[in-house]
Amino acid sequence: MKKIFPLILALAIFQPLQSQHKLGLGVYLGAPTGVTGKFILSNSNSVDLTLAWRFNDALFLQGHYIFNLSELQRYGDGSFNLYAGPGLFFKASSKKDDFIGASVNLGVNFFLKKRYEFFIEISPKLGLIPGTDFDITGGIGFRFFF
Repeated sequence: MKKIFPLILALAIFQPLQSQHKLGLGVYLGAPTGVTGKFILSNSNSVDLTLAWRFNDALFLQGHYIFNLSELQRYGDGSFNLYAGPGLFFKASSKKDDFIGASVNLGVNFFLKKRYEFFIEISPKLGLIPGTDFDITGGIGFRFFF
C-alpha cells in the first residue's frame, strides 16, 4: 500500500496537466542558452522558468509572471501573441560577480494547436544584490505542452 499511494498521487497530479496541455517544457537558445518551462494559469496569464548558462562565465535562473497582452494574428491552427511580465533572476558567475535582481520579459510567441510554442524574447535585468548592475538577455525558444 505504501508503494501504491505515491503512484496514485502522481497520477492524480499529472493527469489533469496532460489533458489540458498546461505544462510546457523546451529549449532556450540565445544569451544565455538552456532549458525552459511554462505553466499556463489562464488564457491571459502564465508562469515561466528558465535555467540557462552563458558558455564562458555564468549560470542564470529566472522566473516571470507573464501577461498575454494581445493576440496579434491568427494563422491556421495557431496564433501570434504579444506578452510581457515581471520577474526575478539569479546569476552565478565564474568571475564572482553573482547577482540577484529584477527583470522583465518582453516577447512574441506562436502557439500551434495549443501544444507547441515558438517564441522570441528580450529580458532587461537590473541586478540589485549585492550592488546594482544592468544586463540584457534574450533568445528564441520552443516548448512542447503536455
